[in-house]
Amino acid sequence: MRSKKILIIDDENVICKGCAMILSEMGYRCDQSLSGADGLKRVMEDSYDVLLLDMKLKDMDGMKILEKVKKAKPAIYVIVITGYSTVQNAVKAMKLGANDYISKPFNEDDIIIAVRHAFQTIDDSETTTQ
Repeated sequence: MRSKKILIIDDENVICKGCAMILSEMGYRCDQSLSGADGLKRVMEDSYDVLLLDMKLKDMDGMKILEKVKKAKPAIYVIVITGYSTVQNAVKAMKLGANDYISKPFNEDDIIIAVRHAFQTIDDSETTTQ
């Protein structure tokens, strides 16, 4: 069984560390990035299964990151996390390829459920393509 890798891009350190702690305890390998530029570089250079992506970053717009990631790596499962949740933003993110959308503040269960669903979806798609 291959390692399941997650990249968390959020400029709030507490969000990155909290999500990484929860998900690491579940057996996932987690990397963290506190800036959009660094996160985008990491996702392009490495192989991640799931991306937790904040929409409002200090240095970059999360929508632009989402668009670039999905063009370069369409198979990555993207979970958008945002404190600026609107129906318009959710629709735009989904049109750009986001697979799920979580509003801040969220709790531990929200992240666990979303990531479990992500890996179930990934596993199901790998099974059907084999």
